[in-house]
Amino acid sequence: MKIKLILTPPVAELEQKLEDVLLEAEEHHADIIEISYGTHAGETKRRILNYLEHKDRRGRYNRLVKSKVGWGRVFVYFKWE
Repeated sequence: MKIKLILTPPVAELEQKLEDVLLEAEEHHADIIEISYGTHAGETKRRILNYLEHKDRRGRYNRLVKSKVGWGRVFVYFKWE
């Protein structure tokens, strides 16, 4: 299962939306979350990465990939046992 979160235009309650999508992924055992934030959103990308790389949230997912082609996306991968 793949969950998509689109953050264009940038939203004020970014952290809450990220937490909601993480909870949904855990509930449904999603394989991947695709977070799209647009091409010219450097501050939004930093906020997303800082939120996801926090030590309390790092254990909730397996891998974090920032796209090289088609800028403006972050992929969060899960490994369920």
